[in-house]
Parts: sequence; C-alpha cells; structure tokens
Amino acid sequence: MRQGLPLALTHLVGFLEKHGLSTCGLFRVGGTVLRQYELRKCFDRGGFPKMNVEDVHSSAYVLKHFLRTLPGGLIPEPFMIELLKVFKMFRLSKRHKAVKKILDTIPEENYNILCLLTFFLSRVAAASHANRMTTTNLSIEFGPIIFHVPQGPTKLEEEEMCISFTEYMLDNLRHLLPNIYPQASAINTAEGDAVSEAEEDFTPKKCVQQVLLAETSSKPAKIGRLGRLRRRFLHFWQKFGSRNGRCKVEPSGAGDVQ
Repeated sequence: MRQGLPLALTHLVGFLEKHGLSTCGLFRVGGTVLRQYELRKCFDRGGFPKMNVEDVHSSAYVLKHFLRTLPGGLIPEPFMIELLKVFKMFRLSKRHKAVKKILDTIPEENYNILCLLTFFLSRVAAASHANRMTTTNLSIEFGPIIFHVPQGPTKLEEEEMCISFTEYMLDNLRHLLPNIYPQASAINTAEGDAVSEAEEDFTPKKCVQQVLLAETSSKPAKIGRLGRLRRRFLHFWQKFGSRNGRCKVEPSGAGDVQ
C-alpha cells in the first residue's frame, strides 16, 4: 500500500493508462494464459513485473482478477444493498445525493480504489472511438466485479441491476465521487525521454511516478475523508519532490486543512 492504494493496482492502472487506452477490446480480450500467470505470480510474490505494449490484454485481465478477488468485493454487500435500493427508489434528481451519501461511508481503502478505478474507466470510455469500450460495455465487464452478488435465486436479476448501477455511476462521476487521482499519463516519467512508447518497458519506478497524486481536486474538502486524503497526499509529494528535484506541489492558502 502507498497513499491508500495497493501498489499492484497503481502499477497496472498506470501501464494501461499509458499503453492501453486505444487498444480495441480492452478488458474483453484476455491475452495469453501463460503471460497472465507470469504477471500474477510476480505480483503475488510482492514484485513488479516489467511490461510492454504486448502485455496490454494480459495486464487488463490481471487488473480484473485483482478486483474480483478482493475480500467482500470492492463495494461490500451491505453497501451494495443500500445502493441498489436507492437506485431503484429515487429519480435522477434525488438519486445523486442519496448515492453519494452511501458511497461516502464505505471503508476508506475501498473508497480510494473505487475513485481511482472509476475515473480511469471514464478515460477508457472517452477513447471508445478506438477501443470500443463505452460505459455500457465497461459496466458489463466491471459491474459483477465491483459488486460480489451472492448465490441465490435472484442472482442474475441483482447482477443486471449492478451492471445498470455501474453504468449510471460512470456516467455521473462528477456528482458522486471526487477525482482525487490525476490522469496517469499526464505525469511525465522522465524529461526528454527518447525511447518510443511502443518499445519502452514499464518499470516499477516509472509506474509509481505516473500514478501517485500530483494535485488534488480543484475544490478540496476542509474536513472529513477528503481533507485527510488531501493532507496525506500533499505531505507525500512535498517529500517526494524534495528527493527527486522534479515534482513539487505546494498547498494554497485556501486549501489548507484545519
């Protein structure tokens, strides 16, 4: 874990952000079984595998596997029940506020991952002209992964509802979740890098530089969960910038956390 996120997750998201957004069938094509196994084995041992553009589909599979095997699911069952109840009961005008209130109460580590994942998926959907992964298609892939629907006579019906809710969430992110993590590809890994993107290996050092927070939301919270996250991220990047001499984030007076 670093700054509230599993490093394996940030490594995979950073790689896919850089190399996979224009890949047709992203998250639908599984890659090769052997490469999937090699990547999973390396992560399970606490390592960070080197990856190139040929690993896009395999790494996308590993990302889905990581989320699928989270204990209790990314959004645990008690919160899933409440979210689906609100989703069915309220019209759109009142739904945003009710859904946001529930999302704000899920465990902090789950919340961090959910924010990173959903805004990353929104950028995947923004490139759907190339990758064919609209919010509808992404919801079909990730709805049953974000929510772990228990076995039962209504499992299929509940999974369909989870898919519909995931699409709603991706289409209305700005009303529901804060964009506390930046676009990974917006942070340069090195100045004047002459290596072509198609040939470059994605190393752990570069991954960490790309994915970790460069700046927080334009409207930071003064108290509560976002205030704590903002303080932790600013503290980390002040230390990180002083060591590397490149990255530096200074809090403005209006955004200081009391």
